[in-house]
Amino acid sequence: MLFCDRLSEQEVLEAKAANRESILEMLLNDFRKAFPDLTFELQLDFTIVNAQAMKLQDKPTVTIYGGLALHPRLGAESLTFILLHEVGHHLAEGCRSGRDPSLACECASDYWAVTVGTDTLLQKSGRHLRMRAALEELNQVMSPRQPSKGRYTKRTSTSGCWARGWFLRSRALLERAQSPAITGCCITYV
Repeated sequence: MLFCDRLSEQEVLEAKAANRESILEMLLNDFRKAFPDLTFELQLDFTIVNAQAMKLQDKPTVTIYGGLALHPRLGAESLTFILLHEVGHHLAEGCRSGRDPSLACECASDYWAVTVGTDTLLQKSGRHLRMRAALEELNQVMSPRQPSKGRYTKRTSTSGCWARGWFLRSRALLERAQSPAITGCCITYV
């Protein structure tokens, strides 16, 4: 999930002082229980507001960077969804990323996150995702601070891929909408 922004030094210091790191470790421990075949990394020294799914030495890895992990407007619900979305890049079926065919595209990752991922996380770790609360937290970050050429703020999509716009995407997430099955329609920002 790409936000393309950075936290200020002051915001990072405030989050660390508020003991955010212990909350993050609890969250990551739940994900390690639920998805033991994946590696979860916390990179607090990087203030970019981002999380990323990738394969490092053929090991599926999810990295959450400090700007996102310590963001003052994001709480446990939105971070849970973001991590599920990144895990979905590794585990979801369906449309693939144009940059790395071993990873699922954005909408396939979203659908997996709100269906299979949410259920697996609850069953294996006891952590419940409240999607409406996650979207309320994400709306604070996505809507006003995304000067990304309409990538997440565009309200319509001509390809069928609801992940092209944050309005469509957030609605599809709440409805647990099936991702489009049209080959080549999906966007890939991973």
